[in-house]
This record gives sequence, structure tokens and C-alpha cells, in this order.
Amino acid sequence: MCDTVTSHTCLLCMGSNLDALLHLKNAEDALQHLFPDIEWGGIVETVPEKMENPQPFLNRAARFRTSLSLTEVRSILKQIEQTNGRTPESKKEGRIPLDIDLLSYDQQLLKPEDWQKEYVHLAFRHANFT
Repeated sequence: MCDTVTSHTCLLCMGSNLDALLHLKNAEDALQHLFPDIEWGGIVETVPEKMENPQPFLNRAARFRTSLSLTEVRSILKQIEQTNGRTPESKKEGRIPLDIDLLSYDQQLLKPEDWQKEYVHLAFRHANFT
């Protein structure tokens, strides 16, 4: 009997406006270790949307495949955010060391409102996923 592993395609967009290069690099390293086939878009600088903190963001899109469940992927992304200093307090203050949004899991759009945001459009415009 042959075991088959279901592989799910995930799209994410991550961003930071606090020590952005450091936190993006930390996230990239962690995600690359967990999802070796991950593909990265270029880093783009964007202005904050609906935030009092005027510090620009660095954003980056990525695509990867995994056999993990949606719940497991979300949990991993939250852990990476928290490891990089993301707290409810920092979010309230507009200081975002790391924000990782899982935007789709297979064909399921998880954050339809985020797909309308300019920073997501720019990040995916700078991605050339094969």
C-alpha cells in the first residue's frame, strides 16, 4: 500500500516597520528551514496604511508547499512573529517587528480584505513565482 502526502500551496505576505531587515531575515531563515521549497518575492518599501506611526514598512511575498494543516501553518507563523517581538502592545503602538499574513491555503482566500491592500499588490508584483 502506498502512502500519499497531500501538498498544500500557501501564499503569504510579511512586513516590518521596526528593525525591518533584521526581522525579515529572521523570518526568512525560519521559513526556509521549515519549508525548503519556499519562493520569495523581492523586498518592497511601503507606506503604512491606517497607522499613526509613519515609519515605512518593508514587505515581501512568498509561496510554499506543505503537508501541514491550515491550523498548523497559522500556529507556526504566529510563533515566528512572537519570537521576533510581536506583541499586542507593539501592534497598538504601530511598532510592528514582524507581521506574517497567510493569505491563501490552496485555493482558499483567507484574508480577502488584505488582497485589496496596496502593500500586498506591490509585494506580489515583485514576486515571480514559477
